[in-house]
Amino acid sequence: MAEHSPTVTKRLYEALDRCDLEALVGLCDPAVEVVAPPSLPWACGTRTGLVGAVDCFTRAFGMLERTRFSVTEMRPTGDDRMTVVGNWWGRVRDTGREFDVRFVHLWTFRHGMVVKAEVIIDSAGILRAFEPGTGP
Repeated sequence: MAEHSPTVTKRLYEALDRCDLEALVGLCDPAVEVVAPPSLPWACGTRTGLVGAVDCFTRAFGMLERTRFSVTEMRPTGDDRMTVVGNWWGRVRDTGREFDVRFVHLWTFRHGMVVKAEVIIDSAGILRAFEPGTGP
């Protein structure tokens, strides 16, 4: 494992908690690939390059009023790879409803930059928070 991976990973989650697009993009290689479930409301699927990453993050941040990632495990899984497990809490802007779901993120780094981000998440839990209802 490259020494920079834990430091970069920590900075990624700090930026995600703040919905800080500039900081996130600053940690990504120009050829970054983001792979997220297409079932999510912001419908990322697979996006490549900084334009694709910006599109995915902008869509998600635009739909969420607040967000917080609670990392429970951060484990190196080979040279320049990190697996992160935790919970993701968020509040949907349009419904005011909240979700709290488990996630697994697989990060691949090259020269201290993210070259691939893979998201495994409880999409159903997020989708429920987007359903119109009587409140949070």
